[in-house]
Amino acid sequence: MGELGLNKVFGAILAVALVILGLREVSSIVFGGGHHGEHHYASVNEWAAESFAYRVEMTENSSAEVVEEVYDLGLLMAGADISAGERSFKGKCATCHSIDQDGVNGTGPNLFAIVGAAKGAKDGFSYSGALTVTEGDWSYGNLDLWLEAPSRYARGTSMAFAGLKRDNERANMLAYLAAYTPEAPEFPQPLPSAEESVEEAELVETAEAVVEADGEEAAPAEEPASDI
Repeated sequence: MGELGLNKVFGAILAVALVILGLREVSSIVFGGGHHGEHHYASVNEWAAESFAYRVEMTENSSAEVVEEVYDLGLLMAGADISAGERSFKGKCATCHSIDQDGVNGTGPNLFAIVGAAKGAKDGFSYSGALTVTEGDWSYGNLDLWLEAPSRYARGTSMAFAGLKRDNERANMLAYLAAYTPEAPEFPQPLPSAEESVEEAELVETAEAVVEADGEEAAPAEEPASDI
């Protein structure tokens, strides 16, 4: 190796050593190990705020509160759009299903008056056996689960449809099916919020206290004991 090569090697070693020393010095200044005015910083953000005019806030270890999302079919259906449900039906269901009162069965059964009906009960249609092992009728909740993933709801179903994955699209579809169901069941009620639940519990507690107080006031006074 020539003199030029040795100079490059020594230069590289020196550069690495300087970088290591520099990192140690910065660490000492930031976290209190050095002697620069003995200023100890509580965090990297505090050191950056004092050392630089412009900085980006650094994320330190903190645990964010995890909010559990509750599925509320009643709330979704309260804002459902029947016209949007009709468009979804025509685009994704009408190839196999009719929905008019006098509509005929196709690859799938006619869906007129389907909401609240018994499962597998459409006259003239040959159902697969998968639905016979599922419980209940075609309530809004069961229809919602079916529309989301038919093959998961009824294992072995012959319905080759991937399902409607968007919650609001299913709610729109349910509202559309209800529009073609005479005397359809009422939409499910939205779930009460946490505040409403607390208020309801307080009202019940207050009512119980009032009833208990009235009962105590109405109770007859005890007669004095007789010596006879």
